[in-house]
Amino acid sequence: MTIKDRLSIKKPSAPKARIFLHSMAANAATVFDKLVFFALSVITARYLGLEQFGEYASALAFATFFSIFADPGIGGALVRAVSLEPKSERAHFASALAAKLFFSVGAYGALALALYFTGFNPNTVYLALILGIARVGNVFLAGFYALYDAKERFLLSSFFNSSFSFSVLAGTVFVVLLKRDYFALAWVRAGIVLAYIAAVGALTLYYFRPMWKPGRFPGFLKSAIPFGLSSLFNNIGQNAAVPILSLMHGTTPAGIFTTGYLFLSSLFFIPSNLNRVLLPYLYRCPYPEQKEKFQFAHDLYAKLYALMSLYIFIVLFFYSREFILIVFGERYAASIDVLRVSAFGVPFVFTVAGALIQALDLQRALARLQGMAAAFNIVACVVFIRLYGAEGAAAAVVLSSALLFFSMYFFLYWRHSMRLYRTFFVYVKLILIVLALYALYATVFSALFFVYSFLVISALYAAAAALLLVTSDDIRVIRETVGVKWIRD
Repeated sequence: MTIKDRLSIKKPSAPKARIFLHSMAANAATVFDKLVFFALSVITARYLGLEQFGEYASALAFATFFSIFADPGIGGALVRAVSLEPKSERAHFASALAAKLFFSVGAYGALALALYFTGFNPNTVYLALILGIARVGNVFLAGFYALYDAKERFLLSSFFNSSFSFSVLAGTVFVVLLKRDYFALAWVRAGIVLAYIAAVGALTLYYFRPMWKPGRFPGFLKSAIPFGLSSLFNNIGQNAAVPILSLMHGTTPAGIFTTGYLFLSSLFFIPSNLNRVLLPYLYRCPYPEQKEKFQFAHDLYAKLYALMSLYIFIVLFFYSREFILIVFGERYAASIDVLRVSAFGVPFVFTVAGALIQALDLQRALARLQGMAAAFNIVACVVFIRLYGAEGAAAAVVLSSALLFFSMYFFLYWRHSMRLYRTFFVYVKLILIVLALYALYATVFSALFFVYSFLVISALYAAAAALLLVTSDDIRVIRETVGVKWIRD
């Protein structure tokens, strides 16, 4: 009897395939979104020049910092509430909408009040007020997307995000072609945000029709507190450096930091997006009855993040000079060292630990860990910025990210006995690969044209990682996830 093996494409298995497909859809849209905003930042930096871009970046950083108060955990609480109580989704949505509106007005008022005490010149203050409309409005808009995420309608939220990004880019290019000033750039962003709030809000209200139940509102706000603290502390860790730098050394160093740090901050979406798809699934897995599902999610995501983050570190650290000079030009050469220091933060940003703690419904514990890291970040920013300027700001961000990374993993190990030895050996192997590649780069490949050097280093990293890290179990998981299985006749 002859037995023939053949490769068959079958219907993807759930829930792994559902998570995979949603991750692909969400990340594809967000990659486009981030690429557009990266291009937007490059266009703005090149068009305005170092001094004016420093003012624009400082104003945007202040607006971004205060915009977090427009959503003190409301989006995260909505995803949790709808995932756990789908029958009450209309009431939860109404509570979230009312809270969003209240806190958005408060956040913009706090921004306006804080600007009075900054000592910025009138142009920077006016820019911050305009960009405050854009940033606070964008956070308000994200409340609608949170409902779609809770309903696992990632394609719809991804479409809105992508079309919004493209609209802002098109408006910016139009302003540049007309050779208008940075106020026009700011007003374009604000106007597009307001238009999207009107359109997306009308569509969402039509289909989901919130049902106001005053008795549920206090409980919803209480559940949002841990998420709000997490959002606030994460915002401090990611965005506090620019306001502190601009207050201590002026707006021009803030522009230098922003262009170097942009390469790192543009990558935050990768773990955030993958974790956002994972959360609704894990919320529905009771713990500790399905403890192994949490362990499986950790092992899979941690390995994936390690592979991605160490490769990104190689690219940013080895080729920081080429990236800055090609993308931003000679005027921003001072940003090279900022990028080189920022690259060390990539492995600490790519982590699933926070998502697992959140899925275990331990948001308060996560908020405490993030609060510790945020407090450390502020102190480190003040100290390192005073001593080293923009490079010190980058170092402070890296150190606070590392503190949060290790503290979250220690919590999972200590509180829930999460097995970490596999992940530990993955990082050990990858670090050895990185060190070997750096030795080759410093002695051989740095003399090559950087494109050739980049391609060779990338190929060597992929080959070494596949040889040392990819197992037959990984291949099995990939086949099951994408729906490719071997069957026999």
